[in-house]
Amino acid sequence: MAVTIQDIAKEAQVSIATVSRVINGSKTVSPELKKRVNDVIEKRNFKPNSLARGLITKKTNIIGIIVPDLSNPIFGALTKGINHVCEKKDYTLMVCESGGKKEKEIELLQVLEDKNIDGVLFAGVDINSMLVNELEKKEYPKVLVTQEAADGEERLFTVVHDNVQATYDAVSFLIENGHRRIAFIGGPENDFSSGQKRLKGFKLALEENNLEINESYIEHGDFTFESGFYCMRKIYEENPFLPTAVMVCNDTMAIGAIRFLKSAKVSVPNDISIMGFDDSELGKYFSPELSTVRISYFDEGVKATKTLFKLLSNKSQTVPKTQFVPHKIIRRNSVRKI
Repeated sequence: MAVTIQDIAKEAQVSIATVSRVINGSKTVSPELKKRVNDVIEKRNFKPNSLARGLITKKTNIIGIIVPDLSNPIFGALTKGINHVCEKKDYTLMVCESGGKKEKEIELLQVLEDKNIDGVLFAGVDINSMLVNELEKKEYPKVLVTQEAADGEERLFTVVHDNVQATYDAVSFLIENGHRRIAFIGGPENDFSSGQKRLKGFKLALEENNLEINESYIEHGDFTFESGFYCMRKIYEENPFLPTAVMVCNDTMAIGAIRFLKSAKVSVPNDISIMGFDDSELGKYFSPELSTVRISYFDEGVKATKTLFKLLSNKSQTVPKTQFVPHKIIRRNSVRKI
């Protein structure tokens, strides 16, 4: 039978409240009583349940993270960065997958609240006003990470990369290499940051260089290999004049696009250059090696978690509402100068 706090109190001949104060360090206890309680805890190998302890201290040392897709490598890197900070703070990370479905996200927010977690890092897809309202109802601190709110941008603390500027810089890199007919394979249209904002950056770069925005060159996938393959096939089949370069909004879709072009006997980069986004491990070892936009999702996770701990320490006045992590253009073999 498991040892309880009542057992410790009885053997140490103190009250349950005294044992709780010793365990949680919440109030001063005399050195004699503290030693007596700790001796019994050690003797009985007592490990207090974090959730039960949280009922007393209102603190469980558990942080929640909600992500849409654990199979996406960027969320692996993001979670590593988050856990890197949590371990140093002696916190446990609870990882939840939503599938990008709003109903599931709302359900998970409630589940985490029921678990008395101390705070939440939220990586959604379509963070609209309804979801912002749901997040604001929660009493625990929360930080958006990798994704901005489509509505109410200044209502929630956010750590993200600048999707407009990063895509603008990537398309500018293609233009500097002589490309004029540039296609775009983006994320889901309802994805505010990785879908809509990257499309905005793409169009802005073309407009500022007086280049045509060809709507038949624009397709939206879902960040999977299969959608990159399908979107590239659609552009290939429906355009008599092919683009010389394609801006693809994640590396996995970019590899799918290259696979289609190889199947159609189109050479990358000799016939069409491909630019990715994220700088995933896979892109480094694929052939041809993928030119891409480097985002350190590990660092993004670190910054978001440090922000959350500031909120937990009631230092919100020192935290900007939105913080950006830097990006970098990486040139490899999938883009050539023409």
